Amino acid sequence: MNRKSERRLRLLQALLAATAAAPACLVLWPIAPWAACLAVLALLIAAHRRMLLAPGTAILTYHSICDDAAWLPWSKDITVSRQTFAVHLQTLKAMAAPVLATRDYVAMRQRGEAIPRRAVVLHFDDGYFDNWCHAVPLLIEHGFPATFFVSLNFIEPGHSPRPREGLRQASPGYMSWAELRAIEAIPGLEVEPHGIDHARIAVPGAAVDRLTAENWRDHLWLQWAASPGPKHDWYTRPIAWAVPLGSAVPPSRLALASPGLSGQRTETQADLERRIRSTLERCGETFAHELGRAPRIFCWPENKCSAAGRSIASQMGYAATTGGKGRNAASEADSVLSRVHVPDRSLGFASPAAEALALRALIGAMHGNLYWYPVLLAMQFTRGAMRRIRPLKVGTTQRKPGARAKRPMEQTT
Repeated sequence: MNRKSERRLRLLQALLAATAAAPACLVLWPIAPWAACLAVLALLIAAHRRMLLAPGTAILTYHSICDDAAWLPWSKDITVSRQTFAVHLQTLKAMAAPVLATRDYVAMRQRGEAIPRRAVVLHFDDGYFDNWCHAVPLLIEHGFPATFFVSLNFIEPGHSPRPREGLRQASPGYMSWAELRAIEAIPGLEVEPHGIDHARIAVPGAAVDRLTAENWRDHLWLQWAASPGPKHDWYTRPIAWAVPLGSAVPPSRLALASPGLSGQRTETQADLERRIRSTLERCGETFAHELGRAPRIFCWPENKCSAAGRSIASQMGYAATTGGKGRNAASEADSVLSRVHVPDRSLGFASPAAEALALRALIGAMHGNLYWYPVLLAMQFTRGAMRRIRPLKVGTTQRKPGARAKRPMEQTT
């Protein structure tokens, strides 16, 4: 059972137990007041117990940290402003939450050690340049460890780290190996692979769209899949460069999670496994060359994988991979990392107090305190309502109705 299903079931059970208290009291009070009190107490205790789960660990996932990431078609789904990110780190400090490095956290679990109460792990996906400009300085300031997951084909060229002092707004694009090496040199900060090209693969079925001048960026996976090699400058292209406008957009799935079409034939499971193994091998070779070490943690693109992928990663020496749907409780596999995506504008508008509350709710629910879950649901409902009333302004790019862009890595609940 994934965490969303578990939370909903537990909340329903708690509500049923709590609402049964009033009728039980009405029935028993005229007969035996003491029995009525005991029955109410027992039902409330039962409801309370359903709201508390075994302790888990909150692995918080960020992407772009920027006030305006308009160059990203999916910016409103994944961008967190600098102010909000600063509020989040201040909130973690106020909570006295132990923030653990991913490799340390995985090693502790695999040794069978107790994880500190209310522990948090910080992840940053995709390797955006704004992480170097805005996230890294704040992490250093607070002394928090974090892991940055990068896709090989999106790493910028460059022989030295670019300056970030005094930058109010980061340039579009991605980090370079020079910047990633500088990150690795900072105690507590880690760099790990996110695959090669964040690829999707076409699957059989009717076309879902047709490329136009207005929507081709919402189907960037087509351009990426058709242009092997570096893609760090895709956002500078004024028009579709590999698959022409007018082309049909086929249905697709994550290339490392399921078989797809190879030419005119459907791939076999063996084809998928070869693709996964090739990706993991190349990540290992590139990390050894660029960082002088083998990677230890693998982040599946869009947080989705197959059972075969986990097995292959383990065989190749990866200590853990992402893509879990639980809460990182002791009963769950220590080689599977379950993460939660951290949004901005949790109520649909800018409010530092709301962002602090939302972060506490996300962490509390991941830790197993389901009293936070109704708070998350209420905030998500409000955010959805506000998005229907007016578009979010974080990373000002907005999708046209019906356009299909990359979705967030994981849901907030």
